[in-house]
Amino acid sequence: MFSLRDKEVNVGRQRELDLVKGFLMIMIVFIHSFQTLAGMEAATSNVYEIMFALFMPTGACLYLFTMGFGSVFTRHSEPGDMVKNGVKLLLYQGLSNLCYAAAIVVSFFIRNLITGEVAGSREIYHENLYAVLTFVNIFFISGMCYLVLALYRKLGVKLSGYIISAVIVGIVSPFTKQLVTDNAALNWILDMTFGGKGETSFCFFPYLSYVFLGYVFGKVIRRIPENEKGNFYKKSGIICGVTAAVWFAGCIIMYPGVEEFFNYMLEQYRTPGLMKVIGSFCTIMFVFALSFFIMPVVEKWKFGYNKLCYYSKQISKMYAVHIGVYFAIAGFAAFYEFSVKECLIWSVAVLVITDLLVHGYIIIEDKIKNRK
Repeated sequence: MFSLRDKEVNVGRQRELDLVKGFLMIMIVFIHSFQTLAGMEAATSNVYEIMFALFMPTGACLYLFTMGFGSVFTRHSEPGDMVKNGVKLLLYQGLSNLCYAAAIVVSFFIRNLITGEVAGSREIYHENLYAVLTFVNIFFISGMCYLVLALYRKLGVKLSGYIISAVIVGIVSPFTKQLVTDNAALNWILDMTFGGKGETSFCFFPYLSYVFLGYVFGKVIRRIPENEKGNFYKKSGIICGVTAAVWFAGCIIMYPGVEEFFNYMLEQYRTPGLMKVIGSFCTIMFVFALSFFIMPVVEKWKFGYNKLCYYSKQISKMYAVHIGVYFAIAGFAAFYEFSVKECLIWSVAVLVITDLLVHGYIIIEDKIKNRK
């Protein structure tokens, strides 16, 4: 049996969180290979659409959920600290866009300098440059969510308030995404907030549900002794696993066919409604339970376990760098349209390259700090 304690008794590092975030980072790298390098044939292939549809119940939802979960355990959990983190992430959003643009410009210039310009590549170059400069990624969402969490912490909102807020966001999101205007600048702001027009890659408001639920989950775990977490995950994993399976099966029945199912999941991924929030939450809880129970097996493989923990700890750096690597590859390749097999191969290569770049950055950063 397990029971919630009146006081927080489990305040250490949650090892299952490291596994979840580590696996998540690998999934993100594989998905982004298709989204940045794939040609039309690969981008519309069953391999990608099935992979993407299976990734939809978690993906960015899981990233934001773990952010809410982790905010409970961080040493910098005061409202002021959260505001600083939020502003920092918003600045990262702008900085990363400039870096992605630089990666495309430099790599494309070097390619043309060596081999000459490929016919038709200039138009694609300008399209990609505009896309990365207006790119809205996980840093924007995380930054805005930190600001909201800071406000909730400052107001002393109870856990029930977080749950109610998550439900309200899930209910109203399908309506708020209809906020579309004829003003291009205003519409861009509305789009990255509510996702109505679908031109920005992400939107912030609908994903608040996952942050709120992740925060509540973190608070619950802190009141469960470490030796009772097995029973907690066993019961919650079974209930949530069955619920997630029923939801997923219902989606397949309502939207039969790979393409129809893919389009539905894509729409729900950008602006999740309440049923998507519930389905994804149950899937995430099942993933946490599964990670907890496979922990002893994974820990035996020291290299793999250490890598997953490393990816978890450095997930923000890994996320930022790997996209730049993909854009650099696209520029060097003159935006050649890669096949399914080539995208899969590149995803492995980019994971390794990103790992090395982040590791090198950390070494240099440590040396600079030690000199001071």
